[in-house]
Amino acid sequence: MTTKEQRELKKGYKQISGLFKSYSDFHELAEALQTRGYGRNDLSVLMSNNTHDLYFAAKENTKASEGVTLGGITGGILGAVIGGFTLIGNIISPGIGLVAAGPIVGILTGGAVGAGAGGLIGALIGAGIPEHEARFFEDALKEEGKILLVAHVPENEAKEIKAVFERYNADQVKIYS
Repeated sequence: MTTKEQRELKKGYKQISGLFKSYSDFHELAEALQTRGYGRNDLSVLMSNNTHDLYFAAKENTKASEGVTLGGITGGILGAVIGGFTLIGNIISPGIGLVAAGPIVGILTGGAVGAGAGGLIGALIGAGIPEHEARFFEDALKEEGKILLVAHVPENEAKEIKAVFERYNADQVKIYS
């Protein structure tokens, strides 16, 4: 995604962030957003490699987690967003092995933000999140089990979508311009 595309993407839209410490809460929110018409071009998901392995890696000697993962993502928003993890792979961010999917990947990999801003922090700033909060999210994602979801929503729906995030127990829910 180019800098011009990012500017156009943001015009008339707001970003809403929420940090999840429960996969089930994250999963339920993703499904709720899908029923409202939000998809892979509207949602960015970030987590550490350890969290990805915790929730998505197949367990040795069992097919249980494969069944749960496939059953949970088939045909849904998670199939589009989370399923992209296998195609995107790992993104290196200082101090954290990061797995990401969604529009924020273009910012992470496209060099659209200044090199001085640095990896994840620079990408979050490029997505409209203030630097001090981007630093908080970078630290939070180092904790196993934490998932950050950033939704790109029309300005007139931002308060309603923020309430949906809160309903599914997201922490640090904020709206950004």
